[in-house]
Amino acid sequence: MTVATVGSGGFTTVASVTSQTSISVDNATGCTAGAQVWAETTDGWKGAVRISEATGTALILESAPPGTITTATKLYGLTLTATIPAAATGTRDAHYRLDWTITDSDGVAHKRRQMAHVCAMSFRDPLTSDEAARYMAATFPGFAAGLDAGHFRELARRSSSRVRRLLQSTGNYPHLVGDQDTFVDAGLTALRLELALGDGLVPAGYDPSTYVNDQERALRKAVAEAVASNWVDRDDDGSVDPDDVRPLFTLRAVRA
Repeated sequence: MTVATVGSGGFTTVASVTSQTSISVDNATGCTAGAQVWAETTDGWKGAVRISEATGTALILESAPPGTITTATKLYGLTLTATIPAAATGTRDAHYRLDWTITDSDGVAHKRRQMAHVCAMSFRDPLTSDEAARYMAATFPGFAAGLDAGHFRELARRSSSRVRRLLQSTGNYPHLVGDQDTFVDAGLTALRLELALGDGLVPAGYDPSTYVNDQERALRKAVAEAVASNWVDRDDDGSVDPDDVRPLFTLRAVRA
């Protein structure tokens, strides 16, 4: 397991401060857009911050940290990476477990667990950050004008994750879907839901709670329609079987 390299000698120092989210560093190695780094400020605060935008040595943070950033603040590498041996990924299947043990500088061991699937292809995100930015510029232009790239990236991540969780909750794994482009509409619906829940953005004239309920129903419908119009290789054999195509149907219930 290795720690991401930041700056030289394992850290970089803040060279100038424009605001608590706009800074420049003396060495921008490893300081890329979307990366998390560990910040230590002179007033005693230590914690993770995420870089929203990076242009040369100029950085924009997604949010201001609780501590005060000064020219004495240091940024360290935080992202950990490890290589999984090929022998452990030879069999395609779902619900593999990744257990991590990370020992910090004080000798304290921290254990983490992740779930992973070994599959033939990755799932295309139903929503990208540029699609989120384009939708917000058209729907909420005043609010969108004050946002940076990191905000749109996070919106896209949460929206795509919402679609993925809903799809998996129906027993259909994303990597087994034949045409993943059919979830684009679901991605936009998930974005509207995230904007309402996370940013309180609701179109004028709508009751917020009613709007959220409507979007939740619309999202479930969009995912169901995408699955019903698709081939889902449920047995992962690479061929279309009768059970892999299930159209929408209606059950009529009669009270006896």
